[in-house]
Amino acid sequence: MLTVVSKNFAPQVSGTPILLANLFSGYPGRLNAIAGYDLYGKSDPSFLPPCPTKYLALPRILAGLYDRLRIKSPATTSRALRPSVRRVLRKLGTSVVFGVYPRDDYFVAAFLAARDLGLPFYAHMHDLWIENLTPGSPLARFAAKWEPIIIREARRVLCMTEAMQKYYEKKYGVQTDLLPHTIREQNALNVTVRPPAMPGPTALFVGAVSPPMNLDALKVLAAASELLPSGYELLFCTSMDLQALKQQGIQSSRLRAQYVSRAEVQRLQSGAHVLIAPLSHKNGSTEEVQTVFSTKLCEYLVSGRPIIVFAPEDSYHAESARKNGWAYVVTEDSPAALAEAIMKVVTKEDLAAGLVRAALQEAYSRSARRHAERLHEWVLEDTRTALSLEGQRSGRQLAVS
Repeated sequence: MLTVVSKNFAPQVSGTPILLANLFSGYPGRLNAIAGYDLYGKSDPSFLPPCPTKYLALPRILAGLYDRLRIKSPATTSRALRPSVRRVLRKLGTSVVFGVYPRDDYFVAAFLAARDLGLPFYAHMHDLWIENLTPGSPLARFAAKWEPIIIREARRVLCMTEAMQKYYEKKYGVQTDLLPHTIREQNALNVTVRPPAMPGPTALFVGAVSPPMNLDALKVLAAASELLPSGYELLFCTSMDLQALKQQGIQSSRLRAQYVSRAEVQRLQSGAHVLIAPLSHKNGSTEEVQTVFSTKLCEYLVSGRPIIVFAPEDSYHAESARKNGWAYVVTEDSPAALAEAIMKVVTKEDLAAGLVRAALQEAYSRSARRHAERLHEWVLEDTRTALSLEGQRSGRQLAVS
């Protein structure tokens, strides 16, 4: 039995729940989850969890207090979670614990509960940890204590990209495994090149506005939209409205913003003329930008529409897209360069069609079934090893007695 421990989980819609739902849609073994609930997250009733799930949810009034406490003292909230996680793991008959980062208190609680029960622990690293925190903050001090322990002691460290693997292997001298962002099997196999459905040329961005990860790039995108010919539009599918975006410094006469269901987002992605994947050039953690793969790219890849990656030269986004051809790459941090790329992809049908075909090949390589079956093989292997070691320990104890 594999048990996933994650703060964010379906039906809440954000990067981590989508990533996990995709991966475990193809998992052939026994699976359960222990999840928290994000007080500030958006939920979609049609977005169902991929397995039976036990939610460790607090009443709403306490959830706000808990989140504030975590920022000041993550050790306290992690310590409070540990017995609950341990109790559920034991009740479920867990053989391997799949701990999900980011969300440090749940991640550490899951690691310690697994250690209490003598269970193999998999560290599933969606992002880098220490590198994304404010130096000297309580969260940074907590990360500095626990990251080296978990990365070195975990039975497996599962990385999202080859660049992340190299980073952690160099940093800690450990061996890691690649478990990338995946795409549901039916989506990876049953998508074709689609014509744009929107009446005027539309560039679409889907996702959260994140100051360290994309805010500066989104400002450039908004400025670029003002340089496009008459009739072009820029659409953001995000939780912020136009006023909130303006307060963040993102504004354009071409910009529309709306928050819609996942199904409607997917329809819009399949109808837009070009999809934009922006990544910070100025504000983000250099190491994170170099190693991350954004969750929203999985849906972009199967949209049937061309993608533009707007990211630094040495980012994994730019290197992977250039190597495999699944997106048009813009590394120059300027509105003019990005506007030129948008017009080029929109007007050159052969270029757009080639990008879409390569994106579909990339999607096929990320089939959830393929990677989930490999994860299941690891679980079976590590379960057998753990049982064998337990048997050896029991035998030695009997011999001594």
